[in-house]
Amino acid sequence: MIGTKTNWQLERRNLLKGLGIGAACLPLLNATRSYAQATTFPKRLLMVLLTEGYRPGLVAPAHGPLDAQTLPAVTTALEKHKKDLIILTNLNNPQFYGCDKWGHGTYGTIFAQDRGDPKTGNGKEYWEPLNPTMDQVIAKELAKQGGSVIPSIATSVRVGTNSGGTGSNRCFWTAAKQPVTPEADPYKMYDMLFAGKGGGTGGMTDPAADKMRAERKSLLDFVGNSLQKFGSKLGRDDKDAINGHLQSIRALEGQLTAPPATMGACDLKLTGDAAKPVDIASNNNNGILLRLHFQIMTAALKCGATRVATLQFGDATGGSVTFPVVNVNRNWHSLGHNPGADKIIVDKWCMGEFANLLDTIKAIPEGTGESMLDHMTVMWTNHMESGDTHGSRKLPWLIAGKCNGFWKLNQSIPDSGKNNTHVMATVCNAMGLPLDKFGDGVPMPELKA
Repeated sequence: MIGTKTNWQLERRNLLKGLGIGAACLPLLNATRSYAQATTFPKRLLMVLLTEGYRPGLVAPAHGPLDAQTLPAVTTALEKHKKDLIILTNLNNPQFYGCDKWGHGTYGTIFAQDRGDPKTGNGKEYWEPLNPTMDQVIAKELAKQGGSVIPSIATSVRVGTNSGGTGSNRCFWTAAKQPVTPEADPYKMYDMLFAGKGGGTGGMTDPAADKMRAERKSLLDFVGNSLQKFGSKLGRDDKDAINGHLQSIRALEGQLTAPPATMGACDLKLTGDAAKPVDIASNNNNGILLRLHFQIMTAALKCGATRVATLQFGDATGGSVTFPVVNVNRNWHSLGHNPGADKIIVDKWCMGEFANLLDTIKAIPEGTGESMLDHMTVMWTNHMESGDTHGSRKLPWLIAGKCNGFWKLNQSIPDSGKNNTHVMATVCNAMGLPLDKFGDGVPMPELKA
């Protein structure tokens, strides 16, 4: 009889495993009080890496407060988010001591805490780090604190093969020669996090679950009643934790199955017909795939499945990415080498997707008068200055979110002359790590509130 059990950690785990529930429900294992009643929200990190840089002068306004200025051409979509932003350009990249005109080669080490090893690349072109990248350093430390199931999740859109060596298409690393392989299929990631018995694009292996997903019913309709019955056997704190957690998952699942208006032409829901998934190999679906991944990452961070989520859009060259969504059919690499009106159109579209991501996160309430973005660090990064210069220095990075009041937002620092390692040391500090946990541990105090 379940009421006689004393090892509730084990019983929760056995129940959830038996139901085939994914990682998004497993934070219940650590519950000792109601998730819904929590007054302190955990810090979370979301990172996006793009390629081919931006045209100089079109990202950051003059030094100073953003809300006192009009943003340049490429970042106009972020006007409504200025008070939540830091725009940095001209960041030096000390991890790469190769040619100043070989920004492509910096891809594999862009988040590293050391100078990479040119000998590991094919033809010594694409470097690889010798230690874990920033995301993995943070994920490992946060995992020690508990409260999440998976240290980090990694996703991607249109990352090419490793014909140039692993450093050409992998930018996150757990250790030397140990790249993090991102998941390109949002259905597989959704199944892993929210379904438990993930069968990839074909859906969950349980026929009843497949049927419910085909009918666009909630995953929680499949497992919620059993969880609630289990919760009724527990004490008040654990019962409240289960009820609060289910409410949170239900609200977030609603965003996955009924995307907001910003989804545009996307009418295929993540829990739709598993026999007709979005083609992840088609550039026609880049916008849809980005937004599906963003929704999954946001949901996973919200419900405690993980506290670190990353996405790669393109790879070191972007040669496999075109942009029919804005009627630009040249690949990203070509656009970088020969920029013009088309490059600006693509750059503005990318910033629009960043704005949509921030819209999604800000729409999730956490606390009185606050949103999930108030408790996050979001990084929108690039490994190049501008494709036509092939610059490996002068990097453009954007940071959003208060991270529980850590960041000094609403500012442009266009000519910092600082290293991106200084930014990353500060990010680690924002996420609660001591400075000596990453690289040389030198922060940028002007970024801190």
